[in-house]
Amino acid sequence: MSDVKRNFVVSSLVSAARNLRGRFPAALAKILASGELTVTDFCRRAAMAQPRGAGGIAVCLVGATSMMFVSVAGSSPGAIDIDIDVGPQPLHASSSAQRRNVTTIDEAIDFVRKDAASRKDAANYRINLGAEPLVLDRPLVVAGLKPIGGSRVIIAGRPSGTRISGGFRADKYLKPVGSADETFRYTLALSDLPRETQRRLSEKLAVASPKQIMIRANGSTALWPTRWPDQGFVKVLEIKTDPATDIALMSLAALPPDMKSAPTGIWVGGYLTDSYLFVNARAKAADPRGIAVERARLRADGIPPERISLYNLPWFTQCNSFFYDPLVQSFSFCVKQPIESLEVASLETLLDVSGSDNLTFANIVFELATGTAVTVRGSSGVNFTNVMVQDAGGDGIAYASSTNSVVSHTTVREVGGRAVWLSGGDRPTLSPSGLVLEDSELMDFSLVSRTFAPAVQADGVGDTVRRNLIFNGPQSGVIYSGNDHVFEDNVMAQLVGEAGDSGFFYTARDFTSQGNIIRRNILIGTGGQYFNDARGIYLDEFSSGNLVADNVIVGVPFGVVINGGKDNALLSNLFVLSTPSIWASTLGYEPWWQQWRNDHMQIPNGASVKNLFSLPIKDKVWTDRYPELQTYAKSDLLKPERNRIEGNIFLGGGSITAVDGDLPTATLENNEAVIFRGSLQLLERLRYPIGSDQLPQMLALVATELDRHDIRHIPLQMIDPVGAHFTNDGRSGVK
Repeated sequence: MSDVKRNFVVSSLVSAARNLRGRFPAALAKILASGELTVTDFCRRAAMAQPRGAGGIAVCLVGATSMMFVSVAGSSPGAIDIDIDVGPQPLHASSSAQRRNVTTIDEAIDFVRKDAASRKDAANYRINLGAEPLVLDRPLVVAGLKPIGGSRVIIAGRPSGTRISGGFRADKYLKPVGSADETFRYTLALSDLPRETQRRLSEKLAVASPKQIMIRANGSTALWPTRWPDQGFVKVLEIKTDPATDIALMSLAALPPDMKSAPTGIWVGGYLTDSYLFVNARAKAADPRGIAVERARLRADGIPPERISLYNLPWFTQCNSFFYDPLVQSFSFCVKQPIESLEVASLETLLDVSGSDNLTFANIVFELATGTAVTVRGSSGVNFTNVMVQDAGGDGIAYASSTNSVVSHTTVREVGGRAVWLSGGDRPTLSPSGLVLEDSELMDFSLVSRTFAPAVQADGVGDTVRRNLIFNGPQSGVIYSGNDHVFEDNVMAQLVGEAGDSGFFYTARDFTSQGNIIRRNILIGTGGQYFNDARGIYLDEFSSGNLVADNVIVGVPFGVVINGGKDNALLSNLFVLSTPSIWASTLGYEPWWQQWRNDHMQIPNGASVKNLFSLPIKDKVWTDRYPELQTYAKSDLLKPERNRIEGNIFLGGGSITAVDGDLPTATLENNEAVIFRGSLQLLERLRYPIGSDQLPQMLALVATELDRHDIRHIPLQMIDPVGAHFTNDGRSGVK
């Protein structure tokens, strides 16, 4: 196919796709399948055919069955367009009224700040990044950038995804120490590094787990601290304490075969107190007798932990790993391939936006941070479109006290904490945040924290989380608090695979956290060693005023759990092979729970009641929005009231527990149980973990079984396109 013909074909296909609302024209599917036109070439040519608009860009997203152009448009047509190219020369021709070249992105932002301050009329600023990675020696800070009303600032990378990295190239400082058994060994001394890099790493490693130092070899191989056992956990048999110290010695059911006297730098990772709370703790000492830790890290009643692991061991039980020796401040590496490039994260944060408005980031890969990669504080209209965040020791993207911002078509993967944290709005006035997370892909999160670091944490008022793929986390996919959040049309799978007493969705400890909606989500439970204690939607510890409707919950041991609480509605949900399907308890009356009663219920500062007595719930905005809430303070707060379970369908082994002892916990109406008469294939698939590439097959299998049983259901299909799409995999330009 000639170049001219390719351009003509692309232009025609773009028009056809626009008429089909983004679905693939059959002709495009055929051409892509033939290899005459690649997706990369199509996107490049199609972007050129798109109208740019006032100061905007068009981002090409091609999924498995659809394509989409996300237009990052400018403001009013009368606003002047100003392009700022970052690099030695203009990046491309432009029809904008003004154009400027700068050397660094900091210079570009400074130019925008000064130029905007001098203008009386709106302007659309577009900062164009080149294809070369931007390796930062300090965080990119955008503070107080508030151009005049109607103005917009866009910071855009290349279609291939411009990298903004907090990792420095450490390969030139490596020292080979030999090879054995088809592996290669190296050391890296902090003393050999540039002084500022040495300082940052030394200070971070003095207070944080070495897991937070994200290290990547040869562009794509993540290196993690050595671990024992290689997988899973080991049980603690006995805890010995010394009354004269605050140290406890844990005797393990087994010890690493190479355990020697008092090795340094070992860390303990595990569920030291409860099945739902993971702890990373520095070992005080380690020898053949056991592992010594601070006594305060363990249970007060002395019960030994069931599951712990050791990491950062001074020997290699597996390769593609490292050990950091705090005494000599040096890394040791074992890799399966010779190291040609080594990137080591040294910056805590890559992007810090504060007090800024109307700022959009597109076509950018943020990677390699030791803490939270991207923070947005006290800002409005700060958006991320077609962005990837990866390899961060803390959270991916975190909004705090911010409003009216959208994260769309973004991928967050391989982060130590939360993928995305949304926090905004005002609870006293119930003013919504306007924060939106949509059409994004959140995978392999909570790699360091393990618990209470979900794919999405939503706080405040009025967050929206819709059409996202949430996959592969050790605990919850969504944890929320506050009011009037909406979680809809998300696909969630491979969650709660490690932590106990946890849910795909989790909320707790606040009677006033009302008006939240969980609807039309698909929850797929796949087996694992610890999955039998998982919940799908977990309304824990008196959570109240939630609407849970039209969700499909497949293979989750406890579909929905209501632990106390009032005014929850479970309507028209579909449970497939989830038993018990719904469990509504009188948590506050349970004898085993009474030891925590004062902690939760003591007025005015108990964990579950403090907002009931501190927020202005008698103000008109609250009484209009939640009329029943006004009755709570004078009611028996431990008693479940006005919970409704209606119109739900249970396919295969479903059950409802709506009476606890002699006390009803919910009213029941028009619920239906259907005997499972399908194939064993679905049952077998649910027994084992799956890969994200197997999700479409799993959803199709569930849909087939529902159709076989003549059960109507929401569409069971992947969000498409979802996440960021670049012309390469976005991981690294270093191969």
